[in-house]
Amino acid sequence: MTQGFAPTLQSDNQKKVTSTTTVESFQEIQASLLSCVDLIEDPRTTRTQKHKLKDILVITILAVIAGAEGWEDIENYGLSKFSLVE
Repeated sequence: MTQGFAPTLQSDNQKKVTSTTTVESFQEIQASLLSCVDLIEDPRTTRTQKHKLKDILVITILAVIAGAEGWEDIENYGLSKFSLVE
């Protein structure tokens, strides 16, 4: 506690962070996400499925990235993007 909350300064060596990550195209990111979601097996019975598990998972992931904090937010996100699919 004797140091308080004074900001710590970074040395020049710490400031030089280089990134070699390349930004992929939207189509590559979408294909990668869908391929990951396709690997998940759907445990639900076929007769009770109203929506595909893949659709539910992708909408949920994207809604959370967009700031959804609960199931109602996720539903609202999905409904707001529904017109883009048609």
